[in-house]
Amino acid sequence: MQSLMKFVFVALTVLFGAALVTSAHAQSSNRVVVDIPFDFSVGSTLLRAGNYKVEELQSGILVFNGNDGQDHQFVLTVGEEASNQDNQPKLIFTRYGDGTFLNKVFLSGGDDYRQLLPSSREKKLIQKRTSGEELSLLVQSGR
Repeated sequence: MQSLMKFVFVALTVLFGAALVTSAHAQSSNRVVVDIPFDFSVGSTLLRAGNYKVEELQSGILVFNGNDGQDHQFVLTVGEEASNQDNQPKLIFTRYGDGTFLNKVFLSGGDDYRQLLPSSREKKLIQKRTSGEELSLLVQSGR
């Protein structure tokens, strides 16, 4: 009985250690650093131009942290898939007049991305204008 308990303890320890290593690896690949040269909206919050670390905390939850320590924003997203032809992490914005809204976040070079839901302000601008200009920024892998 004691040897069985020892075996279970060792097995659980190995599984827990493997889960930690997998989690740490997944977190490092779900983080990017980007210099955004214009003010932009994430959800209903306006963020200033600057350097940001973008990280997926859990599936569907992104956090934006400004390097100045002042700006940070959490946002819920939906997972989607589309062709990422340049195979680079990037942020996709849409500009309606003078308002720029973050719409998609490719955290890796793959085809999976996070889609942000449009805010009420963005929905109003979409109704007023027939189309928006799409902007794409390539980003660095996380640090």
